[in-house]
Amino acid sequence: MFEKDIGFLKEKSKRFYLNAIELFEKGDYDLCAFNLEQSCQLYLKYLIAKKVGDWPKTHYLNELIKRLSEVYEKKEILDYYLNNEIFFDDLTDVYFTARYIPKIFTKSLAQKLKESYENFLKFLEEILNEKFNLDK
Repeated sequence: MFEKDIGFLKEKSKRFYLNAIELFEKGDYDLCAFNLEQSCQLYLKYLIAKKVGDWPKTHYLNELIKRLSEVYEKKEILDYYLNNEIFFDDLTDVYFTARYIPKIFTKSLAQKLKESYENFLKFLEEILNEKFNLDK
């Protein structure tokens, strides 16, 4: 039922990522971080939906990653999450903080979030043989 419709999740994920890069270059670090979180959330939902036809209705990355690990039967995904739990908790916090709390995001924090997310994308590409394909 959702097979034709899930591609939009991946496309929006890419757009949020590219927007995050542009915002980083402009020095808009809080919105950069927010866009990284949105990209991650939508990409995880896409990967889950690709396998099971629907996606979890949650904003919490830990729940999405655990579900991803389950549906692909890849313990390595859960291990990656546990080894990088602080990054994922920080990125999840961005979802709420960037929207509702007057917090200043530094260039350094945005850079670390961006690099950690890019590493996670590379990991997912390797473990799931699913390309993020920024050029498409």
